Amino acid sequence: MLYDQNTTLTQFLDGTATRQPSPGGGSAAALAGALAAAVGEMVVNYSIGKKDLEGHQGELRSALAELHRGRSLLLELMIEDQNAYQALTAARKLPKDSPDRRQEYEAALLACIRVPQAIAATAAAVVELSDRLVDRVNPHLLSDLAVCADLAMAAVRCGLYNVRVNLPAVDDPSDRQRIEAPIGQVLSRAVQTIQRVVPRIWQRHERSK
Repeated sequence: MLYDQNTTLTQFLDGTATRQPSPGGGSAAALAGALAAAVGEMVVNYSIGKKDLEGHQGELRSALAELHRGRSLLLELMIEDQNAYQALTAARKLPKDSPDRRQEYEAALLACIRVPQAIAATAAAVVELSDRLVDRVNPHLLSDLAVCADLAMAAVRCGLYNVRVNLPAVDDPSDRQRIEAPIGQVLSRAVQTIQRVVPRIWQRHERSK
């Protein structure tokens, strides 16, 4: 069974909990990122149209569109992660003397790296958006913006966990290095941003009391 946006929450949770290969950690990371984006959309929707935020309406509408695109992409990646892992499992089961085994295995392994890499990058963009929005949103929704930022940060970390677990299977050390360098940059930037955005959120919350 493929778990997608038409799957109920209970079905997804039950499917994740059972002894089956997917959905697993990568799909869970994507769903967490999509939920983060959705919470961010709620924050922005409660900010659009407010008179005291009139000077930020253009930025808010742009952020809303970015968050919606991020949510849609993360849901697509949730499905792609399941497909990638199922393809890897199928490739591993092919006879070792099969002429197609190596090609199919390498393609599936690359997908199992690239998909969670994309999950992490998309979630990192949500963290960045949260930082941009701190001083531009309805102050009554600041705690929700903090939820958005922290959920997105969790999706970044979890997406990268799923990259790293597959790296040892990459035979070529130079290929591994080409993968490791950008994921390190994504994590470093996201960590710096989350460490900045959460204090800023609560500082503004204190000022707005």
